[in-house]
Amino acid sequence: MTLLVGAGKASLNPTEKMLSFPKPAKSDWGMEPVSTSAIYDDMDCRAIAIDNGKDKILFVTFELGGVPHIEDLKTLIADETGYPEDSIFLTATHNHTGYHDHNNFKRYTENEEYFTWLAEVKRVEAQAALDAAKQAVSSMRPAKFGYGETQSFVNTNRDLQTLGGYWVEARNLGGYSDKTLALIKFVDEEDHVIAVLMNYGCHATCCYLMKDFDGLMKSSGNFNGIASRFVEQHYGNGCVAMWTSGAAGNVNPLLSHGLQYEYPDGWTSAVDYPDGVGWMQMESMGRTHGADCVKGIDAITRYSERMPIRYTRKTAMLPGQKKVAEDTNSSSGTAFRMGGRGIRNYDEVPYGEIPPVPAGHTMAEDPENPCPLDMELILLGDIAIVRANAELYAEIGRDMKAASPFKKTFVMTHTGIRGRAGYILDKTAAERNEKVFQAFGTTRPGACEEPIIQTETEMFEEIME
Repeated sequence: MTLLVGAGKASLNPTEKMLSFPKPAKSDWGMEPVSTSAIYDDMDCRAIAIDNGKDKILFVTFELGGVPHIEDLKTLIADETGYPEDSIFLTATHNHTGYHDHNNFKRYTENEEYFTWLAEVKRVEAQAALDAAKQAVSSMRPAKFGYGETQSFVNTNRDLQTLGGYWVEARNLGGYSDKTLALIKFVDEEDHVIAVLMNYGCHATCCYLMKDFDGLMKSSGNFNGIASRFVEQHYGNGCVAMWTSGAAGNVNPLLSHGLQYEYPDGWTSAVDYPDGVGWMQMESMGRTHGADCVKGIDAITRYSERMPIRYTRKTAMLPGQKKVAEDTNSSSGTAFRMGGRGIRNYDEVPYGEIPPVPAGHTMAEDPENPCPLDMELILLGDIAIVRANAELYAEIGRDMKAASPFKKTFVMTHTGIRGRAGYILDKTAAERNEKVFQAFGTTRPGACEEPIIQTETEMFEEIME
């Protein structure tokens, strides 16, 4: 049977109606709000359609913070493409310079203008998904595929304990991060690149809440969007480069969205870049990563035309936790960050009189409310893709790959809209008692790896029977 592959791309750029999004109130981080008012570069939805003559599969990826909150999106795509609904797999790049459709600012803007904006966002998302998917299906042609791995050194661990004992989001060059860039390359009979599916563990946090040189907050596909476009322009001929996020719950770009200043007396402070600087750094990260992608893609020279397709789904139930009633810390779990923001004000915090290191929230086990984690396993020939709808710590992704019976395995995250698993910390982070903001979510740090690996193992057993 002939393997057929097609790819498509459609714009997710905000329309004029979306750029007029009402400015929210001051956030609970004590930060002044910023609203997107211009476009820096393109945000896109990408699709790759595969048909081996017996089975089909369709990947659709959004350069957004998460998969669109459109409950019937798969049904809409299935109706337009003829692909079975259960063969459609959605994911997001977890882009921090895009818009969000999940009521992110609802607590600040309970008004009609907000919901008008939200309706326009969902219209754009749905149309982009349909356009990209239809392009992919209509452009299918005989193809072959190859797999490769290389390394890209644009990421770093982001959980850092400072001199004074504070846990902050900052570069931790000694912490674990997976530099592996996994690549599936699809070429036609003339060896022209049809599409590339790329997977790398890194948050898309460059320029988060930052302004460009002209003082405007802008939308962007972030460093990974720049890398995708770099690959597409390099190969031309309508090539589509789909970037997907690996396990990156504790991993940021090497140059992300600010600096951490430490002081001799133990105080620490997050400091923003001057307007525009972060955007130059994002370009650097994206172009460097794009060049790494091209080098890895060019190294793939062995292809196969035979691609059996199999997939299955399961839900892992993870141990939950909750804030105890006696906890008086008013910060929300995800907003809890230690240290200050902005250059130290010595009038407010005199030298040598630093605030005590916060203890964080007091958390307790919550056995009555386990957290569902939707997981999927896809086999494309001898390539295994393990998907999880959460923000897994990099160490968990590493262990999931090690537990796979397939040498060619990678982990894909941000894969759906259901569930409340959120950040999932590994055992070593729990043993170090890391008081990072990720530790105060709904899953119990250090207790989730075993059920995740067990569910993964069950999926492999089921799919290989």
